[in-house]
Amino acid sequence: MSAQTGAASHPPIVPMMDGEALAAFLLGRRPHPPAIGASGLDGYLTALIIGPRFIDPRSWIPLFTGDKAIVAPEGTPEFSAVQTIVANYNRIAACLADFPGAFRPKFDDRGNGVWDSIFWTGGFLSATEHAPRLWRPVIRGHSSTGDIIAPIRALSSSSKATAGDAEMRAVAKAVVDIREYFMPRRVKDARRR
Repeated sequence: MSAQTGAASHPPIVPMMDGEALAAFLLGRRPHPPAIGASGLDGYLTALIIGPRFIDPRSWIPLFTGDKAIVAPEGTPEFSAVQTIVANYNRIAACLADFPGAFRPKFDDRGNGVWDSIFWTGGFLSATEHAPRLWRPVIRGHSSTGDIIAPIRALSSSSKATAGDAEMRAVAKAVVDIREYFMPRRVKDARRR
C-alpha cells in the first residue's frame, strides 16, 4: 500500500506470449532450441523439474531465447519469451509439488481425444542431457527404477507418437514416479547448496 495515496500497489503485469507466439519465437531462433513449440517446451521443463538435480536456469534459458535475453529490456520479444518460459516452469513445478495427480503432459491436441506426443517426448528426452549420467538408471532401466520411463519412451518415436487418454495418463504417472525416484537426491543436493 502506498503511504501517500492509501491505494494498494500491485505488481506490474508481465507480458506473456500465447502458445502460437512462443512457438513462432522459438522456430525463429538460430540455432534452433532443444525443444520445439509449447508442447516441446513443456516436456523439456518437466524433465528439468523432476530430474536428478537442479539445473541453473542461466544454463538452459539462453538455449531457447539467446544469450542476452535474460537481461533483455521490458517490452522486447526476448523479455516476453523469458517471462513465459519461467511462468510455465513455475506452473509445472507447482502442479507436481501440490497436485501431482492432476499433472498431464501438454501434448499437441489433434482433436477427438487424440494427441501428438512427439514434441513433448522429444523435449523431455532432450532435457535429460543436462545430467546424462544421473538420468542413466531411469533412461536405461535399472533394478532400483524398473522401467518407469517406458510410457515416455514408447511415445518418443514418430511412428507411435499418437496418444489417447490412457497413454497420457501413463506418461503423467511416469513423470510423478520419476520425480519421486529423484526427490531424495534433489533434497540432499539442495541442503548442500
